[in-house]
Amino acid sequence: MATLLRVVLTVLFSILLQAHAWSQSGADVVGSADYPGISRFSGARIVDYREVGDTNYRLALGRLQRVNGRVMAGREERIQGALTRITYEIPPGYSGADVFARLSTQLLAEGGEELYRCQGRACGSSNFWANDIFANRVLYGPETDQFYLASTRAAEVESPGIYTALYVITRGNRTVLAHLDILALSGASHSEHLSAQVSTSEALLTRLQQDGVVVVPGLQFDGQDQLIDEGGLALLVETLLNNPQLSVYVVAHLRAEGSLDAQVERSRHRAALITTQLSEAGIAAERMSAQGVGPLAPACSTGSCIERVELVLQ
Repeated sequence: MATLLRVVLTVLFSILLQAHAWSQSGADVVGSADYPGISRFSGARIVDYREVGDTNYRLALGRLQRVNGRVMAGREERIQGALTRITYEIPPGYSGADVFARLSTQLLAEGGEELYRCQGRACGSSNFWANDIFANRVLYGPETDQFYLASTRAAEVESPGIYTALYVITRGNRTVLAHLDILALSGASHSEHLSAQVSTSEALLTRLQQDGVVVVPGLQFDGQDQLIDEGGLALLVETLLNNPQLSVYVVAHLRAEGSLDAQVERSRHRAALITTQLSEAGIAAERMSAQGVGPLAPACSTGSCIERVELVLQ
């Protein structure tokens, strides 16, 4: 009994020491702030804050792995917007699972849409998330103690839509960190930029090199996912033949009736149809990768950019 009492007192003393150290460790980093509309976990403080500004953001929608020397997600999307990065340190006494549950519930409330989530080893290497996705090596920890959620909130009349990437990790010293990447779309101007068509091979190449992504004009499918307008194929062939150094993803987007899996599979079929025709026109198959994301990366809520085929620079 005495031994058990000593163990309990030791644990309580350790918790009190942690709490005291936490209270003495300072406030948020200078110049930082919570993102409007997203509340921090109770008692947390900001330990890293960066306003990156307008960028072509890489949103991970699958497990991270290294392929041909490059870290890639099983599925990912490039999205243009203003990026804010916030890393919170959580006070002692909370588990990563608790923190992730509360923050993810908040992000998905009031119309938020989940795009992808994972936890533990199903996410891939924590080192990849820390360094290749979030560019913050402090987010490294045991793979079993990590959680990730990608979500989006539809645009409203008064404000642009946002994408969020939430990552919670418990480091080796048992410190829990919660990181948020918030990407604010530029509203109507972004949609107009995305759907603005290019008419020449030179213009397509310039947009691709500047933004990393370009919508291919003149490609339209029917309800059975067959090409009914293939005018844009000639533009693609010319661009890829004239620039043999280019390797690209052909990414099809689709919003339709049916399950998410069905929409993703239909969009993947559309992208594969394009790459097959490009191969038949003389483009090496290893320079292209067909990807379908269904409705997972909406760039606008209405208009022609709901269903589109993009060329994404590898």
